[in-house]
Amino acid sequence: MEDKDFTPKEKLIYEALKEFADRGFDSASLNQIIKRAGISKGSFYHHFANKEELFNNVIHRAAQEKLAFISQWIVQNCPGHETLGFFDQLRLQMAGGIEFARQRPELSAFLLNVLKNPELKAKALALMPAYYDQAFDAAVTEAQQKGELRQDMDPEFTKKLLKYTLMALGQLILDSSDGDLDQAQIKQQTDYYMEFLQNGLGASKDK
Repeated sequence: MEDKDFTPKEKLIYEALKEFADRGFDSASLNQIIKRAGISKGSFYHHFANKEELFNNVIHRAAQEKLAFISQWIVQNCPGHETLGFFDQLRLQMAGGIEFARQRPELSAFLLNVLKNPELKAKALALMPAYYDQAFDAAVTEAQQKGELRQDMDPEFTKKLLKYTLMALGQLILDSSDGDLDQAQIKQQTDYYMEFLQNGLGASKDK
């Protein structure tokens, strides 16, 4: 979306995303966000009650855009993905996350900085949209029912383990590539991760 298409609220969210990513929550300047958005202070308070509410909106926007991007990318690039098993679905999620980081670096940088900053991370995890957890929990529950995951591990721990690793994996691969995104290297690193994950969480084929 071009700047001319932004509503005042969208401008505030966009500028806040950069400010929070660069400076964290406490050090972020509301005055700078308002100034760069090119709106008045009165207009800000028409849309948001305070900086906390603004941050909440930024988290929701970034998470929603990433999830929507990945879902659309999978539909467009992977016909028949609905029939795949749990770990193959995870491979698609990771590939979509990497592509999201390539195409939306500002959102990816924000989400990465949120995870690196304990203050922001705590706020963000408390604000994650409910549908994100519900969708992920359902996938894990289904995989356990199908016998694709180990039965001896606490299901709640399994869900958290997968969520936390998947949240950061795309950026981890980008960081390890030093900015040179070679598709063969990305595939190799993804395969290494999935082999490690599947051997640790997957149900034993010997049983």
